[in-house]
Amino acid sequence: MKKWLMVMMVVLVSVLVACNGSNDSENTEESSNNNNNGETKEQTVSVAVVESPMLDVVEIAKENLAEDNIELEIVEMGDYIQPNEALANEEVDANFSQHVPFMNQFNQNSDANLTAVQPIYYANFGLYAQEYASMEELPDDATIGIANDPSNIDRSLRLLASHQLIELKDTDSGQYGLKDIKEDSHNYSFEQAGIAALTRLYKDVDGVIVNPTHAGNLDLTPADDALITEKEDNKFAITLVAREDNADSDLIQQLADAMTSEDVREFLNAREGEAAIPAF
Repeated sequence: MKKWLMVMMVVLVSVLVACNGSNDSENTEESSNNNNNGETKEQTVSVAVVESPMLDVVEIAKENLAEDNIELEIVEMGDYIQPNEALANEEVDANFSQHVPFMNQFNQNSDANLTAVQPIYYANFGLYAQEYASMEELPDDATIGIANDPSNIDRSLRLLASHQLIELKDTDSGQYGLKDIKEDSHNYSFEQAGIAALTRLYKDVDGVIVNPTHAGNLDLTPADDALITEKEDNKFAITLVAREDNADSDLIQQLADAMTSEDVREFLNAREGEAAIPAF
């Protein structure tokens, strides 16, 4: 009798263990299904910007990314160096504030590893003059205000050379400086200032070379007011930038996709006076 009871208890325990095991398996499978069928865990990507229209482009991308449950954190900064410092120090995941030559200059000066991800638009550089309506009217010996950082000195000289106003020497560095002017039949002189300060020079010199954002501060546009503007095949597209360690990550690539959407293209094309030409 005792032997029979012992057998029955063993059988009962086995059945209970089997049932519990089945329930645990079902619970695990149900939990897994819930995770697969429920909402994906929200992800966050942070981007440093300086001003519009960079800010506007990122805000459009933010709305698009929200549909994929990705939060885009926008970090506004006060000058063009801060976004690069923040990115290099891993305080943000990306920035959108510069062209590639400016990024390369920062990498060289700071031993950083920032890298271009996606060109977004051309900020149409132009030469503006308060007193003159054309380059033919701009006098010889004119003083032209240009930005004082190497990448934008290079850019300003390329603008003038592309319109045959000056001739530049061959250079191995890929970046022109004032010493590389080979021929200047107009005998222009150049006054340098920080790029944000150029608008203050507008009334004091014969002309200034500025980007559309700063021209806009003077109620000027490239299409309507610039004496000359850049060609579209230039190397100065405003570009989404990340670091070498995260540039190929899914989040950064999704950000790049959101910043090259049709919504962004329509916004850029709607900018007044050809101020922002899509680069994608």
